[in-house]
Amino acid sequence: MIIHSLEMEHFRQYYGRQSIQFASSNEEQIVTVVLGENGRGKTGIYRAIMLAIFGDSKLEQDSSEAEIILTNLKALEEQPEGLKSSVTLSFQHNKHTYKVTRTFFARKLPDGSIKEQLLSVLMVNETTNESWSTERDTQAIIRKMVDERVKHYFFFDGERIERLTRVAASQREEIAVGIKNLLKIDHVIKSKEVLNKVLTSVKKDLEKHSKGEYKKAFLELSEKEQKAAQLVEQQSELKEQKINSENRLSEIDEQLKKFESSKALFLEREELEKEGVQINNAIASKMEQLKKMNKYLPLLLGEDTYHMTLARLRGEIDSSDKIGIHSSLISQLLENMRCICGTDLHEHTRAHQQLMALKVSVDAYEKNKDLHDLFESLQKLLSYLEGRAETASYIADELKQLHVQQEEVRWRLDELNGRLQTVGEHEINSLNDERNQLTQNLAQINFDSKRLSSEQEELKKVLERMELHVKELKRKSGIREQLLQKHDVLKSSISSITALIETFEQEVMEELERATQQNLHYLLDDAGQAMMRKVKINPDYSLEILNAFNQPFLANISQGQRQVFSISFITALAQVAGGSTTLEMPLLMDTPFGRLSSIHQQGLIEYLPQICSQWVLLVTDREFGAEEKALFAQSNRIGKFYKLTSKGPGETLIKEVDTSELG
Repeated sequence: MIIHSLEMEHFRQYYGRQSIQFASSNEEQIVTVVLGENGRGKTGIYRAIMLAIFGDSKLEQDSSEAEIILTNLKALEEQPEGLKSSVTLSFQHNKHTYKVTRTFFARKLPDGSIKEQLLSVLMVNETTNESWSTERDTQAIIRKMVDERVKHYFFFDGERIERLTRVAASQREEIAVGIKNLLKIDHVIKSKEVLNKVLTSVKKDLEKHSKGEYKKAFLELSEKEQKAAQLVEQQSELKEQKINSENRLSEIDEQLKKFESSKALFLEREELEKEGVQINNAIASKMEQLKKMNKYLPLLLGEDTYHMTLARLRGEIDSSDKIGIHSSLISQLLENMRCICGTDLHEHTRAHQQLMALKVSVDAYEKNKDLHDLFESLQKLLSYLEGRAETASYIADELKQLHVQQEEVRWRLDELNGRLQTVGEHEINSLNDERNQLTQNLAQINFDSKRLSSEQEELKKVLERMELHVKELKRKSGIREQLLQKHDVLKSSISSITALIETFEQEVMEELERATQQNLHYLLDDAGQAMMRKVKINPDYSLEILNAFNQPFLANISQGQRQVFSISFITALAQVAGGSTTLEMPLLMDTPFGRLSSIHQQGLIEYLPQICSQWVLLVTDREFGAEEKALFAQSNRIGKFYKLTSKGPGETLIKEVDTSELG
């Protein structure tokens, strides 16, 4: 199929009637470039082509909930009571020229909603003058030209390229769907489903007519087979959960990348919060020390008075009078006239006089005993209080300094929080919480999946033993031979169909590996080829690159090499879908040059025109700058060049530009 032209009237962003002529394989210049900013309607051109050929109002990348309005909104505002919009595609297939037109009617309802419906479809073979005016007849003709199941593999955008570079479930799902679409064995799969239903019916008949030990064994086998089917279903559900979780995880990681610039602010705040905790702990510790000083505070208040009293007492009493002997003891010694050492005393002797002097001293001491006790107590108290005031003052100063630091940290935190409010802190926290939950869910899913796989392996062995046992009992069961034969033929047929599908699937995977490898060979530079030696599609449908040592290497290649790898694989999908090394369908690419280096871009620009009948590039000026223009000018492959310009909200103008402007 070669598309010649596309005409759009009041379609999407294209107000009025506008058209594009496409470069084709009849010329050397087979590339059509459509240059426009995001939102100008580049994807709308692809949407118009898919709508014209297949009647698809939605594209593969559209969500199921998305409400796609085909009619130009500006034109509809001008004619809210009703407006026609249409797309007309002219193309060639097997030397016949066709034109297909789809017309829609839209009107704006009183509540502001828009009602849109297909008004007519008309397909004309301009070579034979045949025409078809129903959806059924038009689709019947279209399906003879291109299989609807593989239509999406002739268009891919940056999102699909990016999706295939992820080592995740989304990548495996993309490849699995692609391979299953390429198999084109719907009828075989339906036949297998029908045979399974018939087998279920036959099993019921066998159960009904069997008896004894055979019936018991047959029922046990049936139960185990049902268990095996349930395990397969559970494994499938886990796979779906894993795909959804990994896809959401990728979305969250992409969203979190937007907040990378705020990462330094979050780290600064984290450090401040830690500092705040340390200051709070220090303040609490100092407060505890001050609490312990509370018992000294009342005493410290009278410290000056204590010193004054002590000085006055020191003047009133003689500290040397403190003897430490009670006066009653000395009186007893004088009465007995006998020394404490046992020597007799005599009046007027030196010993007697000294003892009398001692008595006078002791009497004086005892007369001032309370003053002496007070003196001693004050001395002890002042010794006890020595340095306590300085310690309390030092702690109070430290506490004051800590409070100043605390206030400074609070001020800085308030300032940071104010700045962080503008970068969606709540959203970041919410995303991180969801990410943590998803990670836990994935760990549980992987655990459950391994457990189910182990159960399936064990059950498979049990089933094999039970089938042999049932087969042996069957000969002795006495059941009608015809019913037994029917059961065996059905099981054998299902087994053969399953093996056929698996073999066919393996052949498609091997063909995809070869085509991807060949594309990589042309698109990579010498260093890349030496590093990425072999493409591998694993049994779980994950893509892998093997290095020169036959080791998995996909996780180690650069982002640009991942893009090339992805483009190589998707192009291989289109090649295998088309059944030829030369793509029979136009290859449409939306923003394919995102992260490609100049050498990889050059490889793409030189190689793809060799395997395409047509190549339509939908690009932005960011990825189609002077370097890319120079590469295309050098290759001399661009036959048509258009720019999409905005004339106002919801209105894009298609302007053809002379290809000489590329130079």
